[in-house]
Amino acid sequence: MIRVWLLLAMVILAIMHTALTHFMVIPFFNSIIVKCLILGIVFGLMNYLVAEVFARKFDKLKKINKQLRVNLNTDNLTGILNRRAFDNDIKSLEEYKGSYSLIFIDIDNFRDFNNRFGHDVGDRVLTKVGQTIQASTRASDRVYRYGGEEIVLLLMDCKKANAWKMAETIRTEISALDNESYPQITISLGVSSYPDDGDTIQELIVASDQALLLAKRNGKNRTILCGQYAK
Repeated sequence: MIRVWLLLAMVILAIMHTALTHFMVIPFFNSIIVKCLILGIVFGLMNYLVAEVFARKFDKLKKINKQLRVNLNTDNLTGILNRRAFDNDIKSLEEYKGSYSLIFIDIDNFRDFNNRFGHDVGDRVLTKVGQTIQASTRASDRVYRYGGEEIVLLLMDCKKANAWKMAETIRTEISALDNESYPQITISLGVSSYPDDGDTIQELIVASDQALLLAKRNGKNRTILCGQYAK
C-alpha cells in the first residue's frame, strides 16, 4: 500500500511541476539559467517534502512493528517474556558451545492463593514474583513465564556454581517479600547447566524440571541442582 501512495504522490508532484513550469516560470523569466535554477530548487524542495512525509510514516510503521513484536513475546500479566519468546530464543542454542544455565522456578502452594483468596490475589502474587525475579537478574539474563506459575531463567555464560548463587539470591528475595495479610510467598528452584547436565537445550530443560520436582518433593522453598541434593 505504501508503494501505491508513493507512486500517487510522485504523479501529483510531476503534474504540479509541469503546471508551475507552464504558468509561472516560462511567462516571467526569459533567461534559461534562471529558469533552470528556479525549477531545480522548486522540484528539489517538493521531492524533499514528499520524501520527508514518507520517511516519517515509515519510521512510525517500524516503531509499531517493533512494539507488536515486543507484545507477542511478552506475558501480559507479569510483563516478563512468555513461552513463545523462550521457544524462539532456545533455537539459537542448538549450535552454541559456551556455558549457560537454566533455572526452573515454581511458586509454592500457588493453588492455595487462587482457591482461598481468589484469582486476583493469585495474579498479584505471580506478578510480584515475576518482577522480583526480573529485578534480581543481570541485564543479559532472560526471564520467561513458562506456563501457569512456572518461571524459567536462561543465564548465558553462566556456570552451575554461579547459577546456584543466582537461584539462592532469588529464593531469598522472594521469601522476604511483603505479602500483606496473605501467606508468605516461597518458591522452589531446579538448576541445570551446559555442558554439565546435558548436550542439548532439550536435555537441560528435562534436567531442570526434574530438579524442580525434587525440590517440591523435599519440602519446597529450596534450590536443587541437577545431580545433587538441596543446597
